[in-house]
Amino acid sequence: MIPFEEELRQALNRREPAADFTARVLARAAAEDAKKNSSFWFSWRLGLATAAVAVLTLSGGVVYQQHERSLRGLAAKRQLLIAIRITGTKLQQVQERVKESEQETQ
Repeated sequence: MIPFEEELRQALNRREPAADFTARVLARAAAEDAKKNSSFWFSWRLGLATAAVAVLTLSGGVVYQQHERSLRGLAAKRQLLIAIRITGTKLQQVQERVKESEQETQ
């Protein structure tokens, strides 16, 4: 036989497992189960945290838009009050001129 065939035969010969083989397999299986369960809870919590961040971001955006709309409304109100004051002043000036012209014609 050639050396390769001999090595292959030795590798494929049946051997008895080590005495602690069963304990090691069961311990590794338990560790995998624990890892799988913890990763499930981790992914569930991560998903919940992501959803919470998304909700907070969206609600923050809505609050910011309402705040901006309120500021634009206040600015428009100020501009309107200024325009009314200017119009009132101009009307008063026109009334005074009309009175003056009426007094001159009398």
